[in-house]
Amino acid sequence: MRAIQELYTARVEKAIAYMEANLDGQLTIKDVAEQAFLSEFHFHRIFKAVTGETLKSFLMRIKIERAASLLIHSNTDIGDIAMKHGYENHESFTRAFKKYFNVSPQTYREQSILLKANKLTEYQSESTDLLELNISEPIVKHLSDLHLVYVRHIGSYDKVAASFQKLMLWSLTHLVLKLKPTTLGILHDHPDVTEESNIRFDACVLVNKEVKTQGDIAYKKITGGKYAVFRYKGKYENFYKVYDYVYHICLDKNGWELGDQPAIEWYVKSPPFYKPEQFVTDFYVPIK
Repeated sequence: MRAIQELYTARVEKAIAYMEANLDGQLTIKDVAEQAFLSEFHFHRIFKAVTGETLKSFLMRIKIERAASLLIHSNTDIGDIAMKHGYENHESFTRAFKKYFNVSPQTYREQSILLKANKLTEYQSESTDLLELNISEPIVKHLSDLHLVYVRHIGSYDKVAASFQKLMLWSLTHLVLKLKPTTLGILHDHPDVTEESNIRFDACVLVNKEVKTQGDIAYKKITGGKYAVFRYKGKYENFYKVYDYVYHICLDKNGWELGDQPAIEWYVKSPPFYKPEQFVTDFYVPIK
């Protein structure tokens, strides 16, 4: 029974990775089910059993939430955001968005602009800046494609350590590791947009090519791109403050629009080899 559960979990994870990588395209149920090597009928049932959501509700939610993030952090026209996420027109997108967030996309954007203005005033009054937060001045990097083995974590960021422990245990027995493995975190969701119980986070180890995996240990390749990189020194407990400042202040200050790729945490100095105050993390924020 356990072997079957692991097989279905692996297939669903592969299908989810396919959907996440192709949100801009016209995804069909048939295409997604084929990624899991299942018929459409069986895929629907297995997907809900593994994720707790129907395929339709999952896909609609991550599209609407990504659209909300773009409304906050980009100047992209609302009609273009609607088309980008599979809606035929502005009106159908507005109905779906309002059903989910209880306000129209235009109102949501206006509220986010006001929030940023309030954040700027707050940080200025507290004399908060990059130096105060132990963040270096950002540099722009063009990242190559990455081959990753990962464990998907759903829920609070406070509980991702268990996923890294599982990943490290698997790595020690399945990978040829001459040095300390390079670990990364992939953040798919905006914590101010997505409910905590639905937040998706991938605990990752970097590999140089595709690797065979099973169960909740999965492989994927993510496409490289343009990133603003912020180096932070300090405890993981302060990550939310760092992201809050970077997303609400630094992006606008530098004239950057948020890109479509997920953000990446690159753990340069991490446990168990360093103390919390010695941790070094590079935040890769996708930009256009």
